[in-house]
Formats: sequence, C-alpha cells, structure tokens
Amino acid sequence: MSSFLKELISTNIYKGSQGRVCRRLTFIGLSLVFVLWGYSIYAAQTFGVKGSTIVAACVAILGVWASFRAINYPTFADFLVSVEAEMSKVSWPSQKELFANTKVVLIFMFLFTVLIFLYDIIFRAIFGIFT
Repeated sequence: MSSFLKELISTNIYKGSQGRVCRRLTFIGLSLVFVLWGYSIYAAQTFGVKGSTIVAACVAILGVWASFRAINYPTFADFLVSVEAEMSKVSWPSQKELFANTKVVLIFMFLFTVLIFLYDIIFRAIFGIFT
C-alpha cells in the first residue's frame, strides 16, 4: 500500500497540540466548502431526488473527511502551525490607531480619485483638440 493511501485512510492526528486555532478554522472553512457543494448538488436535483441526496451526502461526507486529512497531512499541518506561530508575533493596532489609519487611507483615496478625475479632464481636453 502506498504511503499516500496510508496517509489518506489514517486517523492519526499529526502534532495535535500545535496550531490548534489555525487548523480548526482551516478545517471549518474547507468542510463548509464541501457541505455547501453537496447542498448545491441536492438543491439542483440533477440526479433526481434520491440520486441527488446520495451524491450530495457522499460529497459532504468525503469532503469533510478530506478536510480532516488535509489538516493532518504533515507538510500542510506544519505550514498551519507556522502560520499560527507567526500570527502570534503580529503587533495589532489599538482601536484608536485603527480609526486614525483608516481615516488617512480614505482621505488619500479620495484625493487620489480627484487627481485621476482631473487628469482625465485634462487629457480629454488635450486629445479633443487633435480630433
């Protein structure tokens, strides 16, 4: 049996105590994608009522299992553990700093939009002379 197949059917949890938050959120996100995909198959009734129910259930169940295996695949699990470690080093702004920085960005974007609009008017006038 190949190592990939062994890994696919394994129920082992790789480094279970590390990167819990990032791994759980990744599992929830991936599982949600598969469950919603199964629901869309069920709602479309492409295979008839009974067939769509079976296909949708299979997609959802196999997708949730694939999500579980993905977050426990050593390479991907190590990546998620390192992501969580790096996120703990991030310096998050206070609410006051966040509002101040947002205000600066919005003012800059407004001024930049006005500048582009003025350039547009000027170039239309210049090229309007030559046409």
